[in-house]
Amino acid sequence: MTTSAAATGPAGTWFGTHLTSAAAEAGSRVALVYQGSSWTYAELTQWIGRAGRSLAARGVRRGDRVIMAGAPRPEAITAMFAVIRLGAILIPVHPQLTVGELAVVSEETSPRAVIGDEAWQQWPDSNRAGILHVTWDELTPTALPAQEDLARQEQSVDAPAGTELAIIALTSGTSGRPKAAALTHDNLRWGMANALSRLPVGSDDVTLIATPLAHVAVLAGLPQYTWARHGTVVLAPRFQPDLFIDLVRDHGVTAAFAVPAMLALLAGHPRFDTPDLDSLRWVLAGGAPALSPATTRFLGRGIGVINSYGLTEASAGVTYAAPDEVASLPASAGRPVPHVELRIADESGLPVPAGQAGEIWLRGPSVASWYWTRAGLHPATDADGWFRTGDRGRRDPDGRLEVIGRAKDTIITGGENVDPAEVENALTDLPGLREVAVCGTPDPLWGELVTAVIVGGPPGPSLDDIRAHLEGRLAKHKWPRRFMIVDALPRGATGKLQRRQLASLLGHHRNPQPGAGRTGDNPTPTRTPEERP
Repeated sequence: MTTSAAATGPAGTWFGTHLTSAAAEAGSRVALVYQGSSWTYAELTQWIGRAGRSLAARGVRRGDRVIMAGAPRPEAITAMFAVIRLGAILIPVHPQLTVGELAVVSEETSPRAVIGDEAWQQWPDSNRAGILHVTWDELTPTALPAQEDLARQEQSVDAPAGTELAIIALTSGTSGRPKAAALTHDNLRWGMANALSRLPVGSDDVTLIATPLAHVAVLAGLPQYTWARHGTVVLAPRFQPDLFIDLVRDHGVTAAFAVPAMLALLAGHPRFDTPDLDSLRWVLAGGAPALSPATTRFLGRGIGVINSYGLTEASAGVTYAAPDEVASLPASAGRPVPHVELRIADESGLPVPAGQAGEIWLRGPSVASWYWTRAGLHPATDADGWFRTGDRGRRDPDGRLEVIGRAKDTIITGGENVDPAEVENALTDLPGLREVAVCGTPDPLWGELVTAVIVGGPPGPSLDDIRAHLEGRLAKHKWPRRFMIVDALPRGATGKLQRRQLASLLGHHRNPQPGAGRTGDNPTPTRTPEERP
């Protein structure tokens, strides 16, 4: 076993062994910091044990699905470990999901419980029936009843095997409903071992997390790597540039996870060159190709930026760029991790030579074998274990990956995946609209902006009409930020929408005349830094 694999705990055990091992080996070290409070490894694992016993006493059992919905809080970390330690399956969802979207998740997964913010109280009674509801406040250390410590709790419940499901991670589908990657404890543990073999995480690191916890790159990512090395995690309640910089300054943060939009906002901040960021050594960039101007600013400031390529179905990272290669190879996402095979394949599935583009295929123990569906588990890989990502890339002669596009239609805006069909479905009954198609258009800050192409009668709906229509239907990061009204959508001979022609169509209307009305493009994102990512 490699050193990185050993740090994650014995093979075949539950995803959390690294945390309990850290409590045994370094119990007095600070594991977690949040808004002026901190918990040592011993305190955090005891808290997890008490939360687990409380959930078990309320009826959560092995194999049950548990939705976790809400803003980042320490209780979310506790809930994650408590749920999967019981052998139940965690379903983390984005905090901006609406009541309707949460109802879809409930229909797909039939949860036993919902934990988190109280938005689920607005669900229709038909969706709430038979579901246990637990608020964050019920999982605070002071609210939990006095119970036996973690060691006794572990004696009372058999820990799940590595092959059991730990997390159902939602990702964008092609039909307007989420796809649900079924990740086992072993998948997550191998993903952690892969990352620890490449990332410069050490026991002296103080890691800042300022992104929603629903990301597999967060729940199974950098915080876990930090805890495996006995470092400290600082959790921010939201991303806001001034708050981010304050936390770096106040806690001596040395490492952080950020999507490209965060890097751009920080790089352009007036405090970027002040001593407040002096402790920050490196940032792990994920969610989309790093923005080169922002990367250059960080490198010039002496802060390393580690480009990476990963996806939900692979338990986060698949490749990581070497820190000393980023400046000379800004388009590179690095070499594959040791326990993932990466193939660039042609249309027949055969490997292509270095330098030639093709689809990215993956195989390895961190890659999910299944998707969760209402009808049961559906294979995510082929008979030989290969997962077809739908992403396109090429490898250089030294094996480094460059991601050059997506065969999928998924839009990545500020590191968040958006399914065009889901947005289209939500807009179909917009007054004045006859047809709609949704795509992503390039944006220097967010990577892509969700863009609606609408066929409508005069005067046609406005961007404000679109936003008002989607209020309460879709999370705000899925709302169109650009739109255009056209006479007809590009379609083939059979009537099928030609999505690839949408970009060309938009290219002819990028600079509309003021007040033209029929063809409009609003290139200014209305999202504030506080809303995104």
